[in-house]
Amino acid sequence: MPLSYSEIISNDIQICIWQITEEEIFLSSGLSLSKEALERLSSRKSEVHRKGYLAIRQLLKRCGIAPETHQYDKQGVPYLTDGRYLSITHTKNMAAIAISIFPVGIDLEYYQEKIKKIAARFLHIEESKDHSKTDNIEFLSQIWTAKEAIYKAFRTPGIHFNTQLLVEPFQPKAASGVGHVLHQDKDWLYSLNFRYFKDYCLTLASPKTSEV
Repeated sequence: MPLSYSEIISNDIQICIWQITEEEIFLSSGLSLSKEALERLSSRKSEVHRKGYLAIRQLLKRCGIAPETHQYDKQGVPYLTDGRYLSITHTKNMAAIAISIFPVGIDLEYYQEKIKKIAARFLHIEESKDHSKTDNIEFLSQIWTAKEAIYKAFRTPGIHFNTQLLVEPFQPKAASGVGHVLHQDKDWLYSLNFRYFKDYCLTLASPKTSEV
């Protein structure tokens, strides 16, 4: 299945999702990959990861992004050479991108029971007070994607998810929320856009000043 979901948020952010059902050879068709891109592709030993990489490239192509415009910095963070910001995510058979004129982060996660086992690693003490929620897979998955998205948008290595990232309380199936990055005695605010699907959830994060 090609592009499965696309949305423009506040005329500033475009998000696109690809549900990967194709074979690897199909996903590579029509793509113009540089030598560096081919090396990056071949370095991915898992077929799932190679398909995710190719699906991201297909999404960028659908959005009119020229192959040479998509690059990675020394830390492996993707960016666009035309001045816009790019964030990517892929897991299992899903891939997604976000393109914006300001820093942005995107993450999606399947609903899985195992997230309960690692909740203590990413839940802030304020997020752990309601025990009815901390045992809820959908809630935990939404918090996890929110923090991953904030981390990508903040672009500062070494941030601790369970002490420096905080998501304000939100109602089930809420469309939006607010996140905080507590770093160097400052509180950085982020707007969160939540999207819910049958088997997974997605969060988009952008600086609060962007009025998203």
